Amino acid sequence: MQNTAKRYERVKSAWLFPAFLLLAGICNMLTRSGSALFASLMFSANFAIYAGLLLFWIQSVRIRLLPTKACSYILLSAFLMLFYLMLRIFKYRITVNHAAAKRYACYAYWLPTMLIPTLFLMTAICIQRGGNRDSRQREKLLLIPTLFFFLLVMTNDLHRKVYIPKTALPSFFLKTGTYSYGIGFYLLIGWMVLLFLSGIVILIRATRKHAGNVMGRLITVLTVWIFLELVLVLFLEKYELPCMYRSPEIRCFGMLGVYEICIRNRLIPHNDNYIGFFENLSLPVLITDKMREPVYCSAIPISASGQELLSAIRAPIYLNENMRLSGMKLGSGYAFWTEDETEIHKERQRLAAAYELLSEENDLIALENKLNKQKARLDAKTKIYEKIAAAIYPKQKQIEELLAHTAPDAESFPETLARCCMLNAWSKRKSNLLLLSEDTVPKSNRELFLALQESARFMKGCGVEAAVVGEEYAEFSLALVNELYDTFETIIEAFLPCLKRMTVSLTACGVRMAMETENEPALPETSLPVARTRSDGITFLTVSVKKDGA
Repeated sequence: MQNTAKRYERVKSAWLFPAFLLLAGICNMLTRSGSALFASLMFSANFAIYAGLLLFWIQSVRIRLLPTKACSYILLSAFLMLFYLMLRIFKYRITVNHAAAKRYACYAYWLPTMLIPTLFLMTAICIQRGGNRDSRQREKLLLIPTLFFFLLVMTNDLHRKVYIPKTALPSFFLKTGTYSYGIGFYLLIGWMVLLFLSGIVILIRATRKHAGNVMGRLITVLTVWIFLELVLVLFLEKYELPCMYRSPEIRCFGMLGVYEICIRNRLIPHNDNYIGFFENLSLPVLITDKMREPVYCSAIPISASGQELLSAIRAPIYLNENMRLSGMKLGSGYAFWTEDETEIHKERQRLAAAYELLSEENDLIALENKLNKQKARLDAKTKIYEKIAAAIYPKQKQIEELLAHTAPDAESFPETLARCCMLNAWSKRKSNLLLLSEDTVPKSNRELFLALQESARFMKGCGVEAAVVGEEYAEFSLALVNELYDTFETIIEAFLPCLKRMTVSLTACGVRMAMETENEPALPETSLPVARTRSDGITFLTVSVKKDGA
């Protein structure tokens, strides 16, 4: 029954609205009567009907739509339409003999004329976005050029870029033939057309996603709108024939027709059947007016006094041990709801009992975790020491063999000792590198430079003039630093018997060595690629790595 009554009200309003619109058109035609009193009466009736229709439509939109941004833009557009029609009364009935007031009334026409298409485009953007709420509200940026153009019109007396008067400014009130259009006028028209067409295109694209012939209805309304405008401009006004509607009314109610298509076809979030929704809601919810009198109630009622409802608005209260009552302020009243916390309280009791049982286990787990952390640190240190031992063992073995086969009083002992010192320096620096971790080494580091520098210093004891020059810092990972240093050491061991002088430098892709040697030994096997060139008796070796590591 409720849905039937609601449907009847819709049909009734759907027929009454065009009926009153037709009556307003008849009143407009009767304003051409020879009787001034009767003409004024018809003019007043005409405006009263238009204002009443707009206010009725505004109220219906407030009821039918949810309080979204699209709803706000539509309501603001409707109020601007009412302001647009009021400006016409001010211009033609009040400022008859005052040129300046009439001129600025014409200027003020541009405020609703430009803002209504702007709000239309903003509404279309919201419709296209659907449920995706954008807190940044970028569509509001469209208001900036619109307000700039309106300011351009209102200051026309200063710059005359919109209307160029052909008469003296004190007597200029935009009468036909007393002015010409400036560049600003065409910019205004272009901006308005762009706004309107963009909104239409967005709406048409949005309607394709909905079932039914929504696009056809929208195009029908637009076609009727354009047809009426063309008949008025090209026929009725041109031959000064009586007409039921003028351009302002056609534009206002044509725009209302477009909005109505969007509303009736659910392109905007609406309140359809919200009464039935509340009555069938299985949750305890209550909507009241500002006096906290019930307006809508769900299937499960809320039994609370007026004082309890008032207290729930400030902070949630408990109606009994387990029933929690909450409230909040709405636009025209309050919303209240209850939550049964019986299960929550039972769970709290079970958790309290479980907490006592688990407290000892938690202490044991905490102690176990502490021991595990200590063990993990010891295991990590052991792995590092094993890794260091495995890395330097060949060098230490080599040092042991060199010292075992060379007597202290032998002539080659200083050379052997110098070689052992160089190997020991490599072992020391290698150990330092292995003790580091990727997390502690910065992206740009000088670890490789320091290692190469120390090796070069000890190579001088072997009779080799070695130096590390150039940039100290390089963006190598710790793994690449170890590979480069190992490759360098392998090359030095192969070239040391014939090496005289050497210069080492870091590059973005690795290490570059310039050597003066007695002969050209073969390159040893290395983990990284080594390129060799020779020029002017100097051997150039380049150890390179890939850009992304590895």
